[in-house]
Amino acid sequence: MIQSNSFMMKNIFIVIIGLFIFQGCSPDNNDINLGPLPPKPDFSIEYVPGDSNKVVVKDLSSDSFVRLWEIGEGGIPATSSLESDTIFFSKKGEYDISLYISQKGGNGTAYNTKKISIPKDVVLPCSGPLGLLTGNCSTTGKCWKFSDVAGAITVGETYGAANWYKSPANGLVASQYDDRYCFVFEGFKFDYRNNGSTVNPFKGYVDEPFIPVSGPFAFSPGTGPNGEDQIILAKGQFMGTMDSYSVLNIIKLTETELIVRAQFADAAGNPVTPGWFEFKYVAD
Repeated sequence: MIQSNSFMMKNIFIVIIGLFIFQGCSPDNNDINLGPLPPKPDFSIEYVPGDSNKVVVKDLSSDSFVRLWEIGEGGIPATSSLESDTIFFSKKGEYDISLYISQKGGNGTAYNTKKISIPKDVVLPCSGPLGLLTGNCSTTGKCWKFSDVAGAITVGETYGAANWYKSPANGLVASQYDDRYCFVFEGFKFDYRNNGSTVNPFKGYVDEPFIPVSGPFAFSPGTGPNGEDQIILAKGQFMGTMDSYSVLNIIKLTETELIVRAQFADAAGNPVTPGWFEFKYVAD
């Protein structure tokens, strides 16, 4: 990982604060009182009743006009700006949750970090959507490939939009049609098979040699932006294009069809805004 998402988000956060400060200064005013540093923010963490893999975080500080939650790797979402949000963890372990805030009249940011202990891994039955995704517990799993219909890839500024691009029927690069994205229930293994080459959007969409690495995936029920189930790949992995984020929101899943949406990502695999993909797949 070249640069962590949290590092990028904190830099953006600092730039935003700087803009507020700059806009409040006059070139003719040499007596600038930026005010005191904000106090260390307080926040609460509570388990969701009946589900120890989900916690609710709430900012208890007052007058926060800019806020950033930073969740330890493995939490979904990884960042948030809401006053209160629900965080999902699929794996047992200890995680850091940090809150960065700036307050009205302050001259900088303050933060606080707390730890949360998740007592168990999520155990999911191989049935329902997870069964459809993985071939109903087949030892070989189930593979998906790009559909050849129009709109197999759409790109939009916001979630679900297609105002930037819509692929024509049979309009993808030839090497994209021989890619396979495979999910195995046993061990929750994700395997990207590209037959030796992958389209690289960071080099002008050229088709170049690429050796994928298999890795784990997580299936997270109901944690998407609108309550969608999510597929979570390892950081830096992708399903569709290299510049798509590793968290996939399932829009449709049947025995034969899979539609997912993913945020844009940079070359290090960090999510960036604006921009969303929608990918349409069919069972291999």
